[in-house]
Amino acid sequence: MRWVILALLFILTLMTAFAYTVVLPDDQRDEDVIAAYFEAADQEPHANVRAVFAAFGPRYENATGRIPSRWSDVIRDADLRDEAIALFREFASESDLVDLASVPVLVWSTDDNPARKIQCQLFRTWHLRNYGEPVDIITDPANRQITKTIVQSLANAGPDLIESYGPAQIRQFVASGMAMDVTEVAQEKGFGLDTVFPVAHESMAVDDRQYAYPCNLGYTVMFYHRDMFREAGIPEPTTPWTYDDLIANSRRIIEHYREAHNQRKFGVMGLDGWGMPLVEGTRFYTEDGTVSAYNTPETVRILRQFQDLMYVEHVMPTRAEAASAASSGGATMNADAESASASSLFKNKVAAIVRDGRWSYKGWAELNRDRAYVPAIERRLEELADLTSPAAEAQRALLIEARDTLEREVLEPMSEGAYEALASALTDADRARMLDVGVMHVPSFTGTPWYEVGARVAMVNRTSAHVEEGRHFLEFLASREYNEQINQTFDSICGVPKYCRDENGISGPPRPLPGLEAFDSPVFAEAMDYAEAAQMSPYIGDNIKGILVAPWIERLTNEVIGPAEAARRIEDVINERIAANLARDTKLRAKWERATGKTFNPDLDLRAQVSGEAVTP
Repeated sequence: MRWVILALLFILTLMTAFAYTVVLPDDQRDEDVIAAYFEAADQEPHANVRAVFAAFGPRYENATGRIPSRWSDVIRDADLRDEAIALFREFASESDLVDLASVPVLVWSTDDNPARKIQCQLFRTWHLRNYGEPVDIITDPANRQITKTIVQSLANAGPDLIESYGPAQIRQFVASGMAMDVTEVAQEKGFGLDTVFPVAHESMAVDDRQYAYPCNLGYTVMFYHRDMFREAGIPEPTTPWTYDDLIANSRRIIEHYREAHNQRKFGVMGLDGWGMPLVEGTRFYTEDGTVSAYNTPETVRILRQFQDLMYVEHVMPTRAEAASAASSGGATMNADAESASASSLFKNKVAAIVRDGRWSYKGWAELNRDRAYVPAIERRLEELADLTSPAAEAQRALLIEARDTLEREVLEPMSEGAYEALASALTDADRARMLDVGVMHVPSFTGTPWYEVGARVAMVNRTSAHVEEGRHFLEFLASREYNEQINQTFDSICGVPKYCRDENGISGPPRPLPGLEAFDSPVFAEAMDYAEAAQMSPYIGDNIKGILVAPWIERLTNEVIGPAEAARRIEDVINERIAANLARDTKLRAKWERATGKTFNPDLDLRAQVSGEAVTP
């Protein structure tokens, strides 16, 4: 079976290599590279780019009878773009200044987020402006499995830029020899560890050597319905809540809607038995990762609080209650897992508070667009239809601009005039239909929040034929252009503090749409003051830990077991797997014995071996 798997991987590697070298570049062609030349020409260009346009300008003027004041306006104009690209391509074929046929093409193994297309074009333009040489980049969202990437790279057919998430994955790539060490060049070029939020370091570096740079940081905060808070008489939070605050205010919301409207509401959703203990400082492992010490009184206390939110306080729905709310019309009249999810029930105002990420902006903006923005614009246009004054004409133009922008893409910035026209068209009835959300920190027993933050990072494949351009890409990830684009598309937040912290929060454009202004809240950057990287141990894989722990969290959530048993079982299964790994792997066992100063005994409880104390079953 092993040989069959290896053969299939080899065939897959050959197919990938063919796609990288033949299919993808042909599909991409050179239009994006040419467009990058036009964009770079207006942005304090490199001497090489200035030389290109000094030669190309007269040719363009002779062919079109005009010379633009801004080259970027030409490439963005749908009526002018095709002609400009054809003229530039013709110029390049006859000039020694541009060789479009030899442009290096980087393959970036990343997801299929639409923002990646924008980021790729930003990189093409940035590279021309900073290095004076063209480079192309294409994404490969189908090639993100770690083992597959390593096998392809060993055959010199892997992506040029490898993406990973969190400390565990980068350690795998470094151990395999695929990740390029960029420590010295990162310091020289200004994309070292000191330029990012400290929480990202463990996802970028191994043993104090840097191999990657953040694409963004991922974590979740608490969102709440501002209108539901107002109606229930709850002030909007200005400081982090304790669990007592959460329970008391959730009860007020539940009781108000039951008494005033005979409606069934939930106070909070999205808190879970995995994350809540971490907020309180619970650790899966000791600091050196040699053993799990999960089973503590503090862990049991917070697991009990998690269950109590559902089964004692009744402010967070059980899974059965969430499904019942969905099937009775609270969500989509369908009690499947999606309609009963925290996100769906929050969107439909069945739950007042939810834990979610900044990336939820796009979906919520589209919901507001369909529920409120576009209907309000259409209604206002009808009201203006018979008016012929200049003011009415101007208002119509702005409303049409706002509508057309929203229908193209809710992330596309609109002019201030169009934004104000949209906002003024919204009536109280419109606003009641749309989401009007606030943001606050996650609750805790003490009122001090905590966040487990994962960094999505990119690294250069050491086997790439374009390692120099790959290092340039990591430098680009530290640039203003890239980081502001992450913030502006609500792709969580960027990894560079100087582009993320603003006195009013995260700055745009685009300005968040009405009701969603809180997506630029200072809370998102403040979270980094309470952030830690994911806990991990060198003696057990992070994915395996998740597989082992998940069934016990599931039983806890469904009240099949209690908090004390859950804490004990979780510690036991982790330690049993660590012990099995040590028994099987002599190198791993030697490392563990050096770290603990103990001789491993497979017949003794692992925690007892490390602590030297008896462990209560």
